[in-house]
Amino acid sequence: MAISDLKIYLPIRAREAIECANENEIQEIRIMAERNCALVINGKTVDTNVFVSKSELSKIVEAMSRGSLYAMQHSLSNGFFTVRGGHRVGVCGRVTAENGKITHMSEISSLCIRVSKEIKGASDVIMPHIENGDKIYNTLLVSPPGAGKTTVLRDIARNLGNRKKVCVVDERSEIADCRGGVPGNDIGKFTTVLDGAPKAEGMRILLRTMAPDVIITDETGSEMEEEAIEGVINCGVKLITTAHGYSERDVLKKKYLGALIENGVFERIVVLSSRKGPGTVEKIIKDGQVISYA
Repeated sequence: MAISDLKIYLPIRAREAIECANENEIQEIRIMAERNCALVINGKTVDTNVFVSKSELSKIVEAMSRGSLYAMQHSLSNGFFTVRGGHRVGVCGRVTAENGKITHMSEISSLCIRVSKEIKGASDVIMPHIENGDKIYNTLLVSPPGAGKTTVLRDIARNLGNRKKVCVVDERSEIADCRGGVPGNDIGKFTTVLDGAPKAEGMRILLRTMAPDVIITDETGSEMEEEAIEGVINCGVKLITTAHGYSERDVLKKKYLGALIENGVFERIVVLSSRKGPGTVEKIIKDGQVISYA
């Protein structure tokens, strides 16, 4: 996984702008038709002064979709698709809706490419708190968008998957970056992946079929996912997942996720930020005690 996975899709001028920046610090590449593209570097939006025409944007999308945008309409109706390397591409354009739900997107006008990074060791600070010998604790990672929770989650999968039966529900193909059934990222020797599955149904399938020690999934919070999480816990399987928020107080306000926290489902809550770069550990809440790293 590297930003080089993305440069192949871009016009030469945009590639040169990326190469002039510190590639390790680039979090997003933002492309708008008939305007300059921008880079988000350490949380700051930077104008590249590289103009991208509507036709150039169309060529980028065609390359990313491998010439079959129609086949990606299900993902596009959710506002994104994922490309090789586990990079999520957010999309804006003209939508067609039926009964209040988006069914089709065309005339794509903007892309927000979130640069995925595989950083081995990203979870090293956290691991002693979520694993104690053979015991693993149900854990919730909390962070705002772009603050590294998926990067840390991926590294937790790698650490645990080298010695436990870990199963990943990778709804957006961002954690494992499976291509042809083979993970592109190092997610551990014994880790198995259910790729592209909705999280709630994926958790249920893994419980029935894979006898996991641990289930890992990203960005949970719906009512269906709450029910599936309760099923995981009731079966004695451990869960590690993530949610958007700036603190534990933010997730407590979420209807379904807040209920799980109040019921003591999560034995560890890890709050992340990008204060010192994505994946900065701000605090770990364990057994009601707060360990601060600020």
